[in-house]
Amino acid sequence: MSEKKPLNLMIVVIRFTYWIGVLLDFLVALATTIYMLSPADTFINDIFGYTTITDIGYAILVFETALMWGWTALLIWADRKPIERRGVLLLTIVPVVGMMLVFNTVGFVEGNPFISDFIIIIQSLIIVLFVVSYVFATKLAKDNSTNIDSINEKSTGV
Repeated sequence: MSEKKPLNLMIVVIRFTYWIGVLLDFLVALATTIYMLSPADTFINDIFGYTTITDIGYAILVFETALMWGWTALLIWADRKPIERRGVLLLTIVPVVGMMLVFNTVGFVEGNPFISDFIIIIQSLIIVLFVVSYVFATKLAKDNSTNIDSINEKSTGV
């Protein structure tokens, strides 16, 4: 009985991590979609202080928005088998959030007014959460007494 509590807690943390990623990616994808569909002055411009979108900005947003919607779907897919697909956690840490953190830190140090210390702190916390979840998922996968199929069934309710 005492072994089930840590197991359940680890599964909850892992799934919570996937869904934090889903929520954040969804919100960014939605915001950039709204911004792209109405490139003149929108409430997105007012919230973030952005100027009217330029042609090159629009072209960049096309790719960024598509990737954000795709990453949202990828995290939902990975959550369906959270232990088996734990590699998605690493892919989210290294090229995605990690690169955003590096670029935002450089921009913050150089005085970019659109980047706050709050953004850097949140991205750092997200990286920590994803690392912890990856460690938990790896531990569960390597644990000889753990049946991955039963964990996946428990976590998805199937």
